[in-house]
Amino acid sequence: MKKIIPLAIITVLVVFFSVNNSLAEGIGGTFKLGIDFEGDHEVSAYGLSGTEDVDTGVSLTGELFAKVGNNLDIGGGITVQIPRSQKDFEGDFYFIPLYGAIRARFETENVAPYFIGQIGYNFFEGDSDYKGYGMLEADLEGGLYWGLGGGVIINKHFLIEILYSVNNGTAEMLGYEFDIEYSKVTLNFGYNF
Repeated sequence: MKKIIPLAIITVLVVFFSVNNSLAEGIGGTFKLGIDFEGDHEVSAYGLSGTEDVDTGVSLTGELFAKVGNNLDIGGGITVQIPRSQKDFEGDFYFIPLYGAIRARFETENVAPYFIGQIGYNFFEGDSDYKGYGMLEADLEGGLYWGLGGGVIINKHFLIEILYSVNNGTAEMLGYEFDIEYSKVTLNFGYNF
């Protein structure tokens, strides 16, 4: 997982710096409020794994895009997940992904359906109940983030989007490392400018 961190950071930087003013027709952005439906929190290590259901959560997203063609936008964004909990375990956790994104639009007069892909790195954190207690607290580290989805922009400003995304991280305790994967479906409502 630690080898993925530099790759994810490089991917995000390449997306941001590959867009220059000569290619870009315009720069815009999006603010989104997301409802993260019940997801799966999987912990795996040493050939064993277990999955728990995660309660519905809320996330806030900001994205910037540059138009690089008639129907293509590239850019990046950041999502902040409000801490969420698992059904049968105490403690809250959250990820903050920083990602590059590509969005392919299909323009019509008042409605623009689109597909979106995201890839990047996410930061991973949890409260003391999630990490453990006292000196036995786990060290949490982020990892690869990716998301795929689609949506529609209405009247050039309002959007509705469905996104499937996966957050990866690791937890290390007493010299043992565990892989963490949180996958979910998000319904985003946003404003495109």
